[in-house]
This record gives sequence, structure tokens and C-alpha cells, in this order.
Amino acid sequence: MAPTIPLDGPQSFNLDVSGIAGFFGGDESFAAMSSVHLVRGRRWMGWYNSPGSYIVAKKYGVLAKSRVWDGLFPGVNVDPTRMLELDGKVGPRYLGVHSGTSLDKTGHLAYLLAEHCSELPDNQIVGTASPTDLHLTIVHLNDYPEEIIRSDGTLPSVHLSPFDPIGIMPILVSIGAAVICGVFRDWWSFSMIVTGIIVNGISCAVIGSGVLKVKGPNPSKHSPPGDGIFFSTGSNQRVILLKGSERIVSTLVRGQYFLHYKSQSKYHDIGLCSMALTAQFLVQLFLMPQGRLFGQIMFLATFAVSWLYNAYLASVDREDLQKHILVSALLQKPKAWTIRVPKYTTLAVLAAMNLQTGDARPILDAFIPNNTKVWNLVKGTVAEGIKTNVDPAEIIGGKNTGDLTESESKLLHDMISLSSLAFQTAKETPTTLPDFDAKLQSDNGSHEKGEHVV
Repeated sequence: MAPTIPLDGPQSFNLDVSGIAGFFGGDESFAAMSSVHLVRGRRWMGWYNSPGSYIVAKKYGVLAKSRVWDGLFPGVNVDPTRMLELDGKVGPRYLGVHSGTSLDKTGHLAYLLAEHCSELPDNQIVGTASPTDLHLTIVHLNDYPEEIIRSDGTLPSVHLSPFDPIGIMPILVSIGAAVICGVFRDWWSFSMIVTGIIVNGISCAVIGSGVLKVKGPNPSKHSPPGDGIFFSTGSNQRVILLKGSERIVSTLVRGQYFLHYKSQSKYHDIGLCSMALTAQFLVQLFLMPQGRLFGQIMFLATFAVSWLYNAYLASVDREDLQKHILVSALLQKPKAWTIRVPKYTTLAVLAAMNLQTGDARPILDAFIPNNTKVWNLVKGTVAEGIKTNVDPAEIIGGKNTGDLTESESKLLHDMISLSSLAFQTAKETPTTLPDFDAKLQSDNGSHEKGEHVV
């Protein structure tokens, strides 16, 4: 004999939760499933009754490509990598120091690196810190990882975000609610919860079956060093110097993340999952009202817990997860040093000194395209100083400046002083740089131990 079901009686009312089954929490469910490729084990943690199945089905349905899928899920067919925001961002302007490559905009990986560098603390401050200061970040890159080369671009899962045990909670609640409904023989509610568990679990496993890879150019082994410059990025006016092999730098500049599915480019398996999610919505819409009041409450409880968990996953910054994978897996935690400077001229001279190309004039022209008499004299003096390792302030005395006006002479003096400051700063910059640590400065403006002030 089955136990007496709670809240069941002739006066009981019917709690119709079917209307929210496919729509409530849809955006959170989609956002939660979008992180499936960035978290270890997340693919297998979808076995719970999740709300918003109709919304999720519509979003993922446009991935599948055929006349049938286009009819069921109308819309522009998109690439999974773009849909899940693993690609598509525009990076900063780039100049290759040795190759001469010049790009007005770069790709998603360059964007992630620039954003990561913007979080780095200041290691060295020139003068007194000011909100209008500029930043120069020098990044010494490691060689392209052999492990990624051998695996045809596959990023090792060990570098993904670690498994979060909180993911077990919605699974236990959904299974527990189904068991309780079965104990009280409310088979309608039992079957609807189990249907939600199975469909969401399979969909998460299929969508998560894509392998996260990185691809980029494969230059000749005899290519010159890939040293280059990412110019001013963001509101903090940060310039990034890259020092490393041509392959690792060109991957940052032109490379991208992408998801490899066995079913590409038709993605029929994702289409089937989207159809199953739509069927789940329709079945729960029509059959859930047949359940008893207590079973409907259990069904609603699974939705509530699943929605909270999905909202928790949606709150995680997926861009931060991508930056972590980039730094740890592809770049293998390179060395970096950030210098905070008051003027752009000082920054330009520091950049030219650190790149050490032999002839610094092209780099100075890239930073300061001004072609006036004074600026040509400044850039020529600085280039000579870098080549001979002599402070520009000592060289300028031997130059012919008699034809300059008073204002031009003052400008020359100011620019040479800033260039001389850059020379002094470069001598204080260590040759061995610290790890690429994204730890932010504290809110009170204090800096990490070991910072140097010039």
C-alpha cells in the first residue's frame, strides 16, 4: 500500500507550474551551459531538471545545419565558437618589430592578453603616480608548447577551471524529488522530473563534447624573433611589448580558440538535442498538470534549485576563464614587468630600448609619427643614444640646434629630458622578470612588495 501523499485531499487545489517550464530561467540555463568547455567535468554535471528548455533549444538549434533544422529552428546559422563567445573580440593594433607586420586590429587571443595585462600590478613607477599615467608592460613569452603541437592544438584539460562540488547539489535535489514522487506513486510528476533530468543531462554531454583547441599560423623555423608591440589599449593607455618566437607571437596576434566537434559542420547531434529540449517543454507543458499537488511542488523545487545553480554558473566571468587558459596553457605563465610612466615620450623611448633592434628609429617613428624639425632631432638623438648606450642628454650638446626658435628649443629640452628619464629607468629594470601574475593592487593604492620607484 502506497503512503498517503501529503497535501492530497478533496479540497486540494492544482498548482499549474507547466506554464513556466520552458521559459523561466532560460537565459540563465543557456549561460550555464555556455561554460561547459571551460570547466573540468562540467560536461557530465547536467543531470538535473533544468528550467528554460525551450529558450535553450531555440538558441542551440541554430547551430544545426540542414533544411530540417533550419525549418524547426529558423535563424542565421552560427559557429559554436562564436555563439559561446570563445571568439569574436577585437584586439589592439600590432606592429611586428623584425617582420614589419602592421595590423590595425588583432584577434580574440590578443584581446584576452591585453585585458589580462591591464590587471597586472605596477612593478616600477617613474616619478609620482598620477591617474593620467601610462603603462608599459614587457612580456617575455615562452616557446610554443610542444604538448599542444603534438595534440594538434588541443588545450590540456588540466588548465581548465577546476571542478566545483556545488554542481552535485541540483543533481541530488532532482533525483531526490523524483524518488519521493515515486514513493508516493505520483507517476506523472515522477516521469516529468526524470524526463527533465535525462534530456538536460544528454544535452549538456553532447554540447560539451566539443574539444577546445587553439589554432594559428605556423611560420618557418627560420623566421626572425617575433618581437612586437600592442599599442595603447583601453582607458589606461597601456602598451605591451611581446618578446618571443615568431610562432607564439603570431598565434597571439592571428590565432583563435575553436571548438572541434565530430559532427561538424552539420552538427546534427546538437540539432537532435535541441529537438529533445523542445519536446521536453511540450511534454511538461501538457502533462505536468496531471500530477498531484505535492508532486508539482517537488517539480517546482527542482526548478528553483536548478535555477539558483544556473544563475551561479552564469555569474562566473567566462572571459576570466579564457584568460586563465591562455596564460597557463598556451603561454605557460610567462614573465612580465609593468612600468608606470608620466609621459608618452618616456614610454616610447623605454619601448625602443627594451626591444633592442639595433636601429631604434623605426620604432620611435611608430610611436611618434611627428615629422617636424624638433621631433626628427629628438628621435635621431634617442636612436643614436640607444645604439651607443649613451644618455641622449649627453649627445644633444654636440648637435646643431642654432636654427631652432625659442619655443622649439624649449620643446627639445623637454623631450630630451623625458628621454633621459627613460634611459635612467631602463637601467633600473631587472633582467630577470617576475611571473605573469594578475594579482590586482589593493584598493588603497598600495603596491606589491618589491616594486621600484624611480
